Amino acid sequence: MDIKDLEDLYVSCKSDLFGYLLRMLHNKQDAEDLLQECFIRFIRASPDLPEDRIRFYLLRIAKNLAIDLMRKRKKMDEYTLRKEMLYYHSDTFDFEIQEEVNRILLLASNTEQRTVLELRLVQGYSIKETARILNKSENAVKSSLHRASQRIKLRYIS
Repeated sequence: MDIKDLEDLYVSCKSDLFGYLLRMLHNKQDAEDLLQECFIRFIRASPDLPEDRIRFYLLRIAKNLAIDLMRKRKKMDEYTLRKEMLYYHSDTFDFEIQEEVNRILLLASNTEQRTVLELRLVQGYSIKETARILNKSENAVKSSLHRASQRIKLRYIS
């Protein structure tokens, strides 16, 4: 296909292809961009088609380009939405969780029990590490932990 034939093909098909892409994408700029890309792909492929099949071939290229663009946009929209939801929920959840943890810790009967609970359950220290931090025996830490948990169960459930 020579340049003159390509120009004629472009002039004869562009309005149909543009209308088709515009109906699919509902965006004039995207339709114009994909119209150009459609002809670029056709020229690169330089298919050996009968003249009556060229229009269908161009429509197929246009359809595939539009579908690819919609999929890409959908993935980006989903990614953005997920990111925003994660940001919103992490802030909300972190705040709500911290508030609930503080409320539960206040149910312990004294400061020592609250400190043991905080070190063990919130900060994740082992019994051995907690005992070393508080300068207490492991049994004393276990005992405080047990008493605090019993006290919280009684107050939290009732």
